[in-house]
Amino acid sequence: MNLKPAPGRTVRDPVTKQLLADGGETRELDTFWRRRLTSGDVVEAEEAAAPEESAAPEAAGTPSGSSEEAPDAESEKTNSRRARRAAQAEE
Repeated sequence: MNLKPAPGRTVRDPVTKQLLADGGETRELDTFWRRRLTSGDVVEAEEAAAPEESAAPEAAGTPSGSSEEAPDAESEKTNSRRARRAAQAEE
C-alpha cells in the first residue's frame, strides 16, 4: 500500500528509521502502519493506487474476482472513518 504522511505530520519507518517521503512510499500494511492509518498520522497516497489496480486485473482472472470485493469493503471502512473524523473536527 502506498502511504504518505498526513499534512503537517512526519512519520518514521520503524525498520529503517527514515522519515516517510512526503510523496508517499509503498509499505506492507502491518500492525504499525495500520495504527498510523487509524490515528491519522498517514494517509493513502493516490499516485500508487492506479498501478496496483492495473496490476490486479492482469494477474487476476476469475479467482481474483472474489478477492476484489475485500478491498472495496476496506475502502468503504476507510472512507466512513475519514467522514467521522471530519465531522468530529468540525464540531
